[in-house]
Amino acid sequence: MMDTMELDGGAKYREVSNALRKEILAGKYAPGSRFPSLKMLCRRFGVSYLTAVKVQKSLKELGLVKSRNGAGTFVARRLTSIGLIVPMLKQSEIYPPICQEFSRLCLEKGVSIDFADISAIRSDKVHPVVVAAARRMASGGVSGVVFHPVDFGDDAAKTNREVLRIFKAADIPVVILDTDMAAEPGEDRFDFVGVDNFEIGRFAGRHVIERGAKKVAFVAYADMSDNVRRRLDGLLAAIAQKRGARFAGDSIYLRDYAALADKWRRRPPDAVVCSSDIAAANVLKLLRRIGKRCPQDILVTGVNDVELATLVSPTITTVRQPCAELAAATLETLFWRFDNPDKEKRRLMVAAELVVRESTLR
Repeated sequence: MMDTMELDGGAKYREVSNALRKEILAGKYAPGSRFPSLKMLCRRFGVSYLTAVKVQKSLKELGLVKSRNGAGTFVARRLTSIGLIVPMLKQSEIYPPICQEFSRLCLEKGVSIDFADISAIRSDKVHPVVVAAARRMASGGVSGVVFHPVDFGDDAAKTNREVLRIFKAADIPVVILDTDMAAEPGEDRFDFVGVDNFEIGRFAGRHVIERGAKKVAFVAYADMSDNVRRRLDGLLAAIAQKRGARFAGDSIYLRDYAALADKWRRRPPDAVVCSSDIAAANVLKLLRRIGKRCPQDILVTGVNDVELATLVSPTITTVRQPCAELAAATLETLFWRFDNPDKEKRRLMVAAELVVRESTLR
């Protein structure tokens, strides 16, 4: 007999999959209980064996059921709500798309999000607000937490350790996003998902050197976070590996604008590697004001591959931050940790990609 799914273009498969998903999320099947077998699904919904297999596979991909060798299929213990703490949401180009994708994935999996919206808080007030958000989430019973550590201010390390202590005491799994934390002696490590910022800097450095640059400068748009410093370290490594290349200094665009303009009029670099696409766009403005052309006189690169990089002229060569992949890997790691509380801590690095555009083509 032909599979019902083949007759209706998959409508029956989607109907059965959605019905079972809703029943699991509504609590009809207790976490850890045995899930109906393929034969039982065939009988209940009047579908073929192949359709039942596809339905079961879709539920596994959503993390709703799990198979145990020789024992059958069981309803997975589930994360029902996730705390999301990202203090730098409005201060960085990449966190809004990461959080948007994270929200979309959670909605797809039937997981609610408790989002600590602290992006509008003044920087000198952020630290106590972050700790208060962690306490509220822990007492509210979130199943897991995604935490981007605070990476500015004198109290950053103290704040981050207090947040992690709160969730550890409540036995709530945490995945650290994007900015790793060095564990002090005797401290526990936490799962981490991010990109290798050292490699991002090295990617950009190698690229401009391969394009003929000998004197390479580094520019950030705001005071350097740990991630930005790692990008600078990667650039320095690329320069050190190429005979004849040299470092032309680092600057903060907002703080050093006049000095940069004066210095580059007299002794311009061959290339400027920037910490972000915003920094690169501002460097392009500075170059126009001092009569330097990009890419003819000076090559420019950014980081992140946000929309701005394609809207300016010339369009900006950049290292793409894989926002969707970061969100998916973070959520998958949190689900995995929830099911494997005693396994070795994960450290996942998602690969970045160089996107070449007009600002380095000559």
